[in-house]
Amino acid sequence: MDPLDKFGEFVITKLRDRAIEQHLRMQEGHWKSPAIQELQREVVALSPEQKELLRHVVVDVVDTALHDLLFAIQEAHDTDAGIEVTVDGENVAEVSGMLQGEHLGEDGWITKFSRYPHLRKA
Repeated sequence: MDPLDKFGEFVITKLRDRAIEQHLRMQEGHWKSPAIQELQREVVALSPEQKELLRHVVVDVVDTALHDLLFAIQEAHDTDAGIEVTVDGENVAEVSGMLQGEHLGEDGWITKFSRYPHLRKA
């Protein structure tokens, strides 16, 4: 796997999918941690329509945060800010040139690597 896709798989599975999974499990009442019980009870009590809306909000927020992080990494590279992400010896922002778009579209990282590609923003 090339370094850009290796990085993409990493951020999709370790960031995006884990965040979505956290929320979906909360909707099911899965979590046992006392710190999250009150919030989880409120989420579980929502109607199916409200849960669907909340799921859309969570995915939108996660995907926006992912886009903003990728944009910041690209911008840091482009402006020589001293922040670089290197995978297998290659700078992913340099290889891409537009890192913030790599996760989008039919050939993007979400489609390629996510357990939840169907939950992406329209």
